[in-house]
Amino acid sequence: MRRSQDLPVDRPRRRFTGRGILIALGGLFMFVLIFGRAIARFYVDYLWHDALDRGDVFWGVIGAKFALFAMFFLFFAVLACVNLFIADRLAPTSFPANVHPYVERFHEVFGKRLRLVRYISALILAVLIALPAVAQWQLWLLFRNSKSFGTPDPQFGADVGFYVFQLPFLTFLLDWMFVAVVLVLLFTAAAHILNGGVVFVSPAPVIRNATKAHVAVLLAILAVLKAGDYWLDRYELTNSTRGIVDGATYSVVNAQIPAIMLLILIAVLTAGLYLSVIKTNSWRLPLLASALWLVVSIVGGVIYPAIVQSLVVDPNQETREAPFIGRNVDATREALGLTNVDIREVQFGALTAAEVEADIDPLTNVRLLSPAEMETRFLVDEGQVAGLSIEDLDVDRYELDGKVEEVLVAARELDLGGVTNRSWQGIHLINTRGCGLVAAPTSKVQSNQRPDYRTLELDRPELYFSPTLSGYGIANTASSERECDEPHKYEGKLGVAMNSFTRRAAFALAFLDYNVVGSGAIQADSQMLWVRNVIDRLNKLAPFLSYDADPYPVAVDGKAVWVVDGYTTSSRFPYAQSIGAVQRSPQSGLSNSDNYVRNSVKVVVDAYTGDVTFYIVDDVDPILKAWQSAFPDLFTPGDEMPQVIREHLRYPEDLFRIQTDVYSKYRLDPALFFQRDGNAWSVAQAPSATPANNTRTTTDAATEAPSAAANTFATESNAERFTPYYTVFDTSKPGEERKEEFVILRPFVPFSTGDTRTQLQAYMTASSDPDTYGQLTTYVVQERNGQLPDGPLRVAGNAESQSEISDRITLDNQDAGGTKVRFGDLQLVPVGDGLIWVRPYYVAVPQETGTVRSVSEFRFVIVSNGNNSVLASTITEGVRRLFPGFEGDVGDVLGVPTEPSDVVPVVPVEDGGIDVSGLPVDAAELLTLADSLFDEADDALAIGDLGGYQAKVEEARARLADALAILEAG
Repeated sequence: MRRSQDLPVDRPRRRFTGRGILIALGGLFMFVLIFGRAIARFYVDYLWHDALDRGDVFWGVIGAKFALFAMFFLFFAVLACVNLFIADRLAPTSFPANVHPYVERFHEVFGKRLRLVRYISALILAVLIALPAVAQWQLWLLFRNSKSFGTPDPQFGADVGFYVFQLPFLTFLLDWMFVAVVLVLLFTAAAHILNGGVVFVSPAPVIRNATKAHVAVLLAILAVLKAGDYWLDRYELTNSTRGIVDGATYSVVNAQIPAIMLLILIAVLTAGLYLSVIKTNSWRLPLLASALWLVVSIVGGVIYPAIVQSLVVDPNQETREAPFIGRNVDATREALGLTNVDIREVQFGALTAAEVEADIDPLTNVRLLSPAEMETRFLVDEGQVAGLSIEDLDVDRYELDGKVEEVLVAARELDLGGVTNRSWQGIHLINTRGCGLVAAPTSKVQSNQRPDYRTLELDRPELYFSPTLSGYGIANTASSERECDEPHKYEGKLGVAMNSFTRRAAFALAFLDYNVVGSGAIQADSQMLWVRNVIDRLNKLAPFLSYDADPYPVAVDGKAVWVVDGYTTSSRFPYAQSIGAVQRSPQSGLSNSDNYVRNSVKVVVDAYTGDVTFYIVDDVDPILKAWQSAFPDLFTPGDEMPQVIREHLRYPEDLFRIQTDVYSKYRLDPALFFQRDGNAWSVAQAPSATPANNTRTTTDAATEAPSAAANTFATESNAERFTPYYTVFDTSKPGEERKEEFVILRPFVPFSTGDTRTQLQAYMTASSDPDTYGQLTTYVVQERNGQLPDGPLRVAGNAESQSEISDRITLDNQDAGGTKVRFGDLQLVPVGDGLIWVRPYYVAVPQETGTVRSVSEFRFVIVSNGNNSVLASTITEGVRRLFPGFEGDVGDVLGVPTEPSDVVPVVPVEDGGIDVSGLPVDAAELLTLADSLFDEADDALAIGDLGGYQAKVEEARARLADALAILEAG
């Protein structure tokens, strides 16, 4: 008979239920979605860099991050494991009987695995504490590739390179090590408790001597680390903001730094006393030292410097702070590139018609078309095509009709929000590009007061990359891409080839878009064009640079490229003043805390292929040199930049805003820093762009607590400041041959606390010409008969108050949704020995359909000299009225457009135009007719008939002009 245990056992069969399968599939799906997508994004990121031949950047960044993670992980893991090992070695040979219940519970749960659990926990914590260090890869690379500035700081004699490259990483390292040792101390204490080294009995826990010694050593290490941190804090104080200027001022140097030295001694002494616990087994002395340390840190670090400031510095501030202000002035000038400013003196007097006629060239360069006001005009005239848009106008210069002229340039960018085909194919396969560049000279208009549009000739007008694009597009698919001028197959090679299922699947998972893998239109030679936004593209390739917010297009050798200014910045230049809340463009790429800025790189992005080239334009910048060492193949020497691109470089507007704002105060000798009235300047107040407020407008600046500087030095208001403008300007010195350069210009007025002084004190220019690029020139205006000429705010106010101009403004500035008057840039024009101001006058005409709510029309120009201002249709007419006898011609109005336009002019019927016979001769009837024509124009625009719209608008304007002529004659 077989024993029961020998009988076969019916084991339960494993049954797979539908619910179990669904749970398993759901878990697999979530795993792929979370971890698979991360892997896919890593893979497509690699493919993107590889397609651009920028694997050096991809692997260089990953290598730096991995090195940091490995170093910090190993440091913490070794430190924690060694201390756990020591804690185990110091554990009592027999486990105490009266341990805490929680300790007993731990041993019951984990048993012999408790030691393994501790080590695994230490490794997990090592991973968690090492991960934040990965984010410091830029500091690490700068530390490894640090360069010398060749300039020692005036307090400690250390090179500026130490502050910019080494100090930030060393500070982070010590702070991280302090936190790491604190965590290890807690881990070690827990290990001793679990090992029985600490017994919780009443009234106080009993700690074994070996445990005391171990903990005391770790506390001594913490004290030493803090002493090192104090040592670095001395250097950090060279960027202190507690004084009247940035940097280590009197109270910092004579109170705070000595207090820090005392804290270092106390920290070292405390460390020694903690080590003495090994011998004495007593905590008394180290705890007393720690209490003393706390008291000294409060008294010496806060109270004592404040007492010195109040009792020693404030009563004799000018004397005490003078040497430190000198340090701040010298450092700020060097850090912001203000050490080589060319200073010239100019004086303006009365002008005659003969003098103006003899020096008429400056007037031919006056800008009639303001980029801020003409954007809607360009959009309606040249960009109103479904799927294309003009988002920005940029000022540049091109050779037109044999002469280099300032022009407005616009790109017809892809506007996915306006495409008619909203399907996936329409968004990603068909509408993939913008089309071409359009330009117009800024100093001329047509006889119908429209810009003289010129299409810039391009062999490849397709714009696959631009500043407003987002998402992705796929070129060379079975779907026909939208044409620009003619059918075209994409010839670029820098997209990611979609030549395998793996790549398509990776992009589909990374974008969570099944269509990428499921679409039959994607072929083996199709290319994924990803990161099409110009600034996003640069931030992905070189995130360690800052970029200007205004990329501008340039026509180069039959193709369009985007030019972007790249900055190297730092907030660590010792004693230099931070730029603060200087009025600049939103998203300028420059931070308020920056106190060192260089425009060291010009980046060129091919709008067709997406190729990116980083050209070096400042090869002495130490920060750029450090990044060159880290990524030697990323940057291209400036002398390899094509000359045609060099001729279109512009000095960055935001950098110029910062430099002019800082220069207005830091041009002073340090000895005059306290006497700003009569010595310092302010950037001129900005005239309002609308006649509703012909005084300055204030900004919505964030309210900040007043600084020591604000409480000591007189400050101007937060009024809007004059916006710099690009112009063609004569930079020759007296007696030299006329030399026109493309510059950016900004005027100054005398400093006053309430902005009450509005006279023209000076103006600064920065050259954009290849031979003199970056040269800053200040023209200091000298008084004539004890007076300075009027500045921009006063000139604008005087002009608007004159009856002729005021009446016209009243006529054109209508309430309740009517037309609105707007002004262009008020431009300073030195002519002969005098000064003429010119300002375009626009009328914003409301639009009731489409996305454009109003369109600005150029109507007049205001010409001013002295206290006289006139409103005229042309600059020539205005000059003739200001200076009777003037017979010159500025040439600011063209008889016919250079290129055919969609605008239909109103011409007599015998010339094939509109029949003007039988029109009313009464002004009121003409105005009624014009109103009905505007209504018909709106109807035409509503159905998309742009030609009819333009024809009706032009005819309506002609009737308005007839009515005005009748009224003026009457």
